[in-house]
Amino acid sequence: MKFFPRERRFWLYHGAAMGFIAAVTLLSILLFGRLDASNLANTLAWTAPYTLAVLGFRWLYLRRGWAGLAMGRLIPVVIGYSSLSGVAVMAAVAAMVMPFFWTQISGGRADFDAPSFLLRNILSNGLQAQLFISAWAFVYISAAAAQRAREGEVQNLQLQMSLKAAQMSSLTNQLKPHFLFNALNNIRFMIHEDGDRADAMIVALSELLRYSLESSQQSKTRLNQELAIIEAYVSIMRTQMEDRLDFRLNAAPALMSCLLPPMVLQLLVENAIKHGLDHLPQGGTLSVEVIDAGDKLRLLVSNDSPLNAATTPAGQGLGLGLPNIERRLHLLYGERAALGIKSTPGHFQVELSLPKEFS
Repeated sequence: MKFFPRERRFWLYHGAAMGFIAAVTLLSILLFGRLDASNLANTLAWTAPYTLAVLGFRWLYLRRGWAGLAMGRLIPVVIGYSSLSGVAVMAAVAAMVMPFFWTQISGGRADFDAPSFLLRNILSNGLQAQLFISAWAFVYISAAAAQRAREGEVQNLQLQMSLKAAQMSSLTNQLKPHFLFNALNNIRFMIHEDGDRADAMIVALSELLRYSLESSQQSKTRLNQELAIIEAYVSIMRTQMEDRLDFRLNAAPALMSCLLPPMVLQLLVENAIKHGLDHLPQGGTLSVEVIDAGDKLRLLVSNDSPLNAATTPAGQGLGLGLPNIERRLHLLYGERAALGIKSTPGHFQVELSLPKEFS
């Protein structure tokens, strides 16, 4: 963030505001006083310190995060800043102009009380400068708020598009012929061996597909819903992998109503199986752990992996990939969310850190 903005539109608006203020000032002098060289010089000299004053407000507004203040707290901040800077502006104008017109101002009198005159002039004109600086500040606050609203709308649209793309990609992943063939083939054989288990697999498969479609309509879902669909997915994969999949879930009941982006945790579980455990002849362990970290929710997905997994690019084969998941988290939470990866020979772990929100 720079003190002097580079946006051309900002300077166009600021120049228009300066022209309006100069016109109002000159008009008031014509109506209630006398336009002479001294008044004209004051009007012209006033431009530079006034510009520095309002740019100083803009810099503090952005640097100190005043946009997050409630209006009840922001108004005193604006009034306080404009009062101090108004006096500073008029002091600067006096220092620039009065030395050239001192004889005219003092009338050549030896007993002229210069300190008293300067104080009255700076304070009286400082009130006018304060009003103009306050007006500029409130206009800028309104314009900045409108711009944030527009950016929020754009981000919301981007998020919706990202979520829909994520759901479509996830659904495409799940609907791959290989996955469907294996699932349906296992169900076909299971019907003759264990009807109840075949029925459970059909229910799990339908629940998985239904959740994939329905979750595209929402930006967040409850943890218990996401974990339920993970268990449905794992139950299908357990049948295909037989005894090679050891699944462990650890989540406190008090966290079940926490909110998180739909399908993110499921995609990580799917990735752990497809690109970790599925490549181990003896299988391995997949664990999902949900940790209460104060105002944060930590989600850990860990799995055994081939010994050369540390050299495998993170998220390879995930479909949208870890970078896309990170993008979705950024759109939803900004800097409040984080994604971390720990990869060592034989073990792979992804950790999500989200703000703790309840439905």
